[in-house]
Amino acid sequence: MRESLALKMRRFTISLVIFILIVLIGTLGYTMLEDWSLLESLFFTLVTLSTVGYNLPESITSGTQMFTIILILSGITVVVYSLSTLTSFIIEGEMKNALEARKRMKKINNMKNHYIVVGAGKTGFFVCQNMIKEKKDFILLDKSEEKIHQFIQEINEEITYIVGDAKNENALLDAGIERANSVILTLPSDVDNLFAALTVKSIAPDINIISKVNDPESVKKLSYAGINKIVLESEISGNRLAYMATRPNIVSFLETIIHTPEKDLQLEEVKIPENSWIADKTLKEIALPDKVDLIVIAVRKKDNKSIFNPKASTKIEKDDVIIVLGEDSKIMKLKEIINKEDEDYEVKNQ
Repeated sequence: MRESLALKMRRFTISLVIFILIVLIGTLGYTMLEDWSLLESLFFTLVTLSTVGYNLPESITSGTQMFTIILILSGITVVVYSLSTLTSFIIEGEMKNALEARKRMKKINNMKNHYIVVGAGKTGFFVCQNMIKEKKDFILLDKSEEKIHQFIQEINEEITYIVGDAKNENALLDAGIERANSVILTLPSDVDNLFAALTVKSIAPDINIISKVNDPESVKKLSYAGINKIVLESEISGNRLAYMATRPNIVSFLETIIHTPEKDLQLEEVKIPENSWIADKTLKEIALPDKVDLIVIAVRKKDNKSIFNPKASTKIEKDDVIIVLGEDSKIMKLKEIINKEDEDYEVKNQ
């Protein structure tokens, strides 16, 4: 996209500069040769270039006639090309597309900690749908502009996108890879996901990469490429089908929480910041259920070990992640409480 936009803007700029330059040369030339005013010289230059056919002044010198011939010969071809380029740029929508692309790039440049979804296919559709539902900032990256527009029509939402190949460093830089939170690879080919992951890691070695995989034999190869989490589609589908058959009520409950847009309950993970007042306190001391009426399902420690159904004596430390179940409004309140730095917050709010 970067090269395409630059090429369009370059053609537009060159055409405009050539046209202005010829008009300027013609105007100054007639001013010097015939001692006309700038307005008269500009008028005669435009008449000459447009080949409207006004009669030449009777007192015109042979030098001016020669200058006019050169202006006509050099100007007609150049000006016709310039005008046709400008007309094409405007009529064919290239100007609109370029302005829209510039607007998208401005928005992307202001994004931080966002997600990059690679691939405008079926899997990418569901990923983007969930990102929209969760109100997360994300960018869709695919090399087919036609496929992206079709994708946007299907999802029926305005989304930020980049037209480019994920195996191309420029496309990833356009998507703000150096400021992104995670990259989600949903390309249909395991090989494409592999090369995309290698390109991502060459630019941002520490970024989190999540990839789908079709062939179980490709799992190890993708792991070697530095992908943090790999989702085997056949395994996910098989487990889901089995659970729907053997534990339908559990599946129904989880789907209600995760997939229903107007759900009352939702699962959420909240990271404990370093300066939070609840750091180094036990769940009993914090008393989250009393403050926000939420259920603490688990605590994910810094060493990636999880404590399920934590006891009141479980200590919460900075950078821990607590997984809670509750209403959206109460989860928002929880985030506000956790981000408080004042150690006397509990006393002040009793």
